[in-house]
Formats: sequence, C-alpha cells, structure tokens
Amino acid sequence: MNTTTSLLAELRHADAIIKAMLNAMTVQQKARVAEKLEADGIVTDGMSRHHERRAVMEAAALAPTTVDSAIQRQNMLDIKARACDAAAQAADIAHLLQATFEKLDDLAAAGGPMVNVVSAANCFAICSARNVELIREATADIIALVLEGGAQ
Repeated sequence: MNTTTSLLAELRHADAIIKAMLNAMTVQQKARVAEKLEADGIVTDGMSRHHERRAVMEAAALAPTTVDSAIQRQNMLDIKARACDAAAQAADIAHLLQATFEKLDDLAAAGGPMVNVVSAANCFAICSARNVELIREATADIIALVLEGGAQ
C-alpha cells in the first residue's frame, strides 16, 4: 500500500470515527466542543472540518490515474455533490429532531391531558430519526464509492 493510499484510508477511518462521535453527541455537547475548538483557533466554521477532509480525500481519490475521462470525473463530482447535499439535509433534520425530543420530554414531564399526543409524536419522531440515520448511511456509502472511483 503506497503512502497516498494509506493516508486516504486513514482519512476515511477518521471521517467515520468523527461521524459516529457526532451522531452520539447531544446538541449541547456539540456546542461545547465547537466553542472549545474555536477558542483554541483550530476551527472557525464547522467543528469537524468535514468539508476540508472531504476535499483532501476527493483530491487523492480522483487523481488522474483513478478516473480516465473528464466526463466521468465530472459525473462523479456531480454524484458526490448531490450526496453531500442529501447528507447536509439529513444533518439539519437530525438537529431539528433532537430539539423536538427535548420539547417532547418537557411536555411529557409536565403530564396532563396531552400525554397521549406527546407519546404519539415521540414515536413518530423516533421513526423519523431512524430514517435520517439511514439517509446518512446511504449518502456516506455513495460518497465513499465516488471517492473510490465508482463503477469503472
């Protein structure tokens, strides 16, 4: 395995680890980490440096030896861009669902006649959260395939 391949594999592993950690963290935990990273001057926008990491992986994976034609390369970039857009939308939905869960917990704790409505809403929100996770996994798989050169 050459150095570029090793570095690319390591970046992919780091990307998966960071995603898993972010998915396990609460909104408040993410905010605290982002504040710390910004205070230390490590990041100014986007605490996980997702876009920067993706750009490096893309540059390494889409080197001229990997993709033969300019048209094929552009198609791969278009697919990757669409998958990144879908992943960003899933992340936004996940944040909204997290806020929904927090509100539902507050309402459930208050009790009263709305408890059954709160329980039903919580059930739907949990199902939605699972669908968001499936979207994230699918888009991550699509991006990984694109970075590996897709079907050639």
